[in-house]
Amino acid sequence: MKKNQYAILQDTSEKVSHAIAVVVLVLLALMAILPCLHVISKSISHGTRVTAGEVLFWPVGVQFETIDYVLNKTAFWNSLKNSLIVTSLGTVIAMFTTITTAYPLSKPSFKGRKLFTLLYVISMVFFGGIVPAYMVVRTIGILDTYWACILPFAIVQFNMFIVKNYFEGLPESVEESAMIDGAGDVRTLWSIVVPMSMPVIATVSLLYAITYWNNYFHAMMYTNSSDMRTIQLYLYDIINNGQAFAENLYSGWNTGGAAISANVTTEGMVAAAVTMSMVPIVAFYPFVQRFMIQGITVGSVKG
Repeated sequence: MKKNQYAILQDTSEKVSHAIAVVVLVLLALMAILPCLHVISKSISHGTRVTAGEVLFWPVGVQFETIDYVLNKTAFWNSLKNSLIVTSLGTVIAMFTTITTAYPLSKPSFKGRKLFTLLYVISMVFFGGIVPAYMVVRTIGILDTYWACILPFAIVQFNMFIVKNYFEGLPESVEESAMIDGAGDVRTLWSIVVPMSMPVIATVSLLYAITYWNNYFHAMMYTNSSDMRTIQLYLYDIINNGQAFAENLYSGWNTGGAAISANVTTEGMVAAAVTMSMVPIVAFYPFVQRFMIQGITVGSVKG
C-alpha cells in the first residue's frame, strides 16, 4: 500500500513539475515573440492607428506604404549592403584566422603552446582601451573602410578556445593515418580536421556573423561618411532622427500625397526599419540551426 501511495505521489510530482516547466517555457516564448509581433504590426498598420496607440500584437488597417517608404526613400539598401559585406567577409576572415590559430594550439607537441595560449588568455581578460585601438586603426590607414569594421574582430579569443577544445577532442588516429599516407599539416587540417569539425565551425561562424551584424560601436567609431553606415548605424539614425524623415515626407519630398503622409508616421517608420533589418538574419538562421544545435551539444556526452 505504501509503495502504491509513493508511486502516486511521485507521478503527481512529475506531472506538476512538467506543468510548471511548460508554463515557464510558454512565458519565455511569449516574452520573445510578443515584442517582435508588436513591432511588425506597427510597421504595417495605418499611421493614425499607430499614433493613437491602438496597435498591439496585430496590425490595424494594413498598409505597406511605410515599408515602401523605408526601402525606397531612406538609405536602407546601402546600409544593408554594407552590413552584408562586413558580415560575410568578416566571418570568412575570422574563421580562417580562428581555425589556423586553434589547430596548432591544440597540439601538445607544438613548441611554445603554453606561452601563446597564455598570451591569448591575457588579451582576452585585459583590453588596451578604446583610444589605443582607434590609434592603431588610424595608423594603418583603414578608417572609414570596411576593414575598420572587420579587422578588430578578425579573431575572438573565446571563439578560438571553443574551436581549440573541439580539435583536442578529435581522435588522433585519423590524423596519424593521413600523415602516414603523406599528408602534411596543412592538408590534414583542411581535408581531415575541418570536415570533421563542421558542427563547431558552423556554431562559431554563426557567433562571428551575429557579432559583425550587431556591431554598432566600432562602426560608429571607425566610420564617418554616410556611405559607410551599417544597418545598425542606420537604425540608430532613423530612431533618433525619425522626426526629420517625417518632416521631409510632409514637406512634399515623397510625392505620394496626403494618403501616404497619413500612413507613414515616425513611430511606424521606426518599426518598419527594425522589421526589415531583422529579415536577413532570420532568413539565414534556419540554414545553420542544425549545426548550431550539434555544436552546443557536442562533447556533452563522452564515450
